[in-house]
Amino acid sequence: MIIEWIGRPYLTKLGIRLRHISCIVIGLLCLSFLTCEEEVTKPGKEDTFAIWIAAEPYQYQAFVHLDELELLEPPFLSAPDITSYCWSIHQIDYPSSVYERLKTWGGLINRIFIVTVADERIYWGTFKGDLDSGGCQNPVIMLYPRHPDGSNTIPPCLIIQRAYPDFVGSNDDPDLRNDLRIYRALVEAGILVP
Repeated sequence: MIIEWIGRPYLTKLGIRLRHISCIVIGLLCLSFLTCEEEVTKPGKEDTFAIWIAAEPYQYQAFVHLDELELLEPPFLSAPDITSYCWSIHQIDYPSSVYERLKTWGGLINRIFIVTVADERIYWGTFKGDLDSGGCQNPVIMLYPRHPDGSNTIPPCLIIQRAYPDFVGSNDDPDLRNDLRIYRALVEAGILVP
């Protein structure tokens, strides 16, 4: 009788403990399902080709290290957004629905963008305005002039230029835009136009 009396409170405490543990496990499973959606926007999870924007503006671009740049989420532009990518001039076309979304991004002139393929960062470049006097020897996406409020206008298609205003390096220097990983990703996505 004493063993039975001692055992009941212990089993009751054990039952409460098991109930708490199962609630914690169920809570963790729910959290993992909620965070799965967030992980999809990280490089390598869904997008084979994407253009991201650096979270912080960088004044001294000579000191930019590609792997240390924090990326803003979601990507600025990704393979599902693109209708065609013309490889010969690096022109990106997208539907009007994407154009309307891209126009909501403000203050991009002199911000850094990062081109990725899956989880690999291929290169970084800079958004420039046509009235911008500062040069950049990395790839550049030109934007229309700024509005009086400081925002910029996204063109109906984007062209990634080799540099701005002109490339001053050696002809032997590789063109960062012509990386074969990008080419293969665009072919795989079915959006490459030679």
